[in-house]
Amino acid sequence: MATNSLPLERKQDTTFLMIMVFVLSFFLNQSNVLFGINLSLSDFIIVGVLVSLIMKQELELPLTHILVFSTFSIVILFYSLFIIPNQYMIAANPLATLIDYTKLLVVFLYYTIGFNLSRLKLTTTFLKGFVIGAVGIGFVGILISFVPIPYLSSIMLFGESRLIGFMNDPNFFAVIQCCALSILLRMKPLNSIIRFGAIGIILLSIISSGSKSAVILVFLYSGYFLVTKAVKMKSTTPLRAAGSLILVLGLLVIIPNILTYTDELMAIIVNRFPIFSRVELLFTDFSSAVSDGGSGRAQVWETAMHIINSAPFLGIGLGNYIPIAEQFVYNPNVAHNTYLQLSAEWGIVLTVLFFIYVGSALMDAKPSLFKDNQENQNRQIIRDILIIFLIASVSISLNNARIFWLVLGMSVFQAKYAHSLNEL
Repeated sequence: MATNSLPLERKQDTTFLMIMVFVLSFFLNQSNVLFGINLSLSDFIIVGVLVSLIMKQELELPLTHILVFSTFSIVILFYSLFIIPNQYMIAANPLATLIDYTKLLVVFLYYTIGFNLSRLKLTTTFLKGFVIGAVGIGFVGILISFVPIPYLSSIMLFGESRLIGFMNDPNFFAVIQCCALSILLRMKPLNSIIRFGAIGIILLSIISSGSKSAVILVFLYSGYFLVTKAVKMKSTTPLRAAGSLILVLGLLVIIPNILTYTDELMAIIVNRFPIFSRVELLFTDFSSAVSDGGSGRAQVWETAMHIINSAPFLGIGLGNYIPIAEQFVYNPNVAHNTYLQLSAEWGIVLTVLFFIYVGSALMDAKPSLFKDNQENQNRQIIRDILIIFLIASVSISLNNARIFWLVLGMSVFQAKYAHSLNEL
């Protein structure tokens, strides 16, 4: 009996962990501000995943990662609380610094869990849970556009018109939906009807968010996706290559005809989704679209540049951004640009090193190097999500985005440790 029960026990343990990972990824589609901190149900579930991995003795992370984060933590906390307040003649704010450092600690936890999910081959479970959550929330959001539901409408709509799902920002919600779009485009096997239906829901939910940045992101990612498909055509059979070529040529013929009816199409969409009038400017008056209607980034970017110029090498640390920004502008706000935000807080040197690290993970984890089709697919999807975040970071501050850090942990394992498990 003992011999037979051990495999069963291991299977049950694995099943429980898979369920927690699925639920964790599902709730990455939700976050709200509570007590000044952006909280998600996934934050509580990830603690359960952490405890489970520790109890199973399955939690691993290279020592260098722990040492780098620990050293960075000590330096930036000391700098934030003692050096910067004296340099800028502001009062040290331990609470604000603690809140910002807590965010950093949480995303490092997500990075660690992402590293281990990839190591334990739970990437597919993660992707399925996340995309199901995104499509489900998108569907409910579109539904309330047709049939208003009082309680849900008050939660899922920003300003009574922009869809935010269960997030606290319509732009971030739209970026999350773009990540789900990349999964739907890459994931196989998937029934064609389900795929196209889910993609339709995702695209409509992005439109309903009224995020012009996300619409631009969809076009940029679509271009990247088509280019990668075109490159792969060289390695396919002549018949499939010919079919793909015919499809591309067909689109080139059809699209110009569709564009002649752009005004009529826009009118129909705006009539059903009034918030699309924000996005419509992208097609009719691009310059106004990126500067008007709350989309202007010039002031907050200029403020971030002033801060960077004043502390270019080591930044201003954590918890000091708003009081220092007040010295440059009357109404300060975050940079709405991840690169500028990190450069202001961490300094240019650390920010450049960090993004070199991210870039190396993207470059080293090439799907074509691996024979396992499922593993190849997962690697490509993870790369796509990272690329989406890197593009979106130009217009949104995503330095504390949970899914970005979790996916980064996955990508780092895939790039640097997948072939050398014994090194950990």
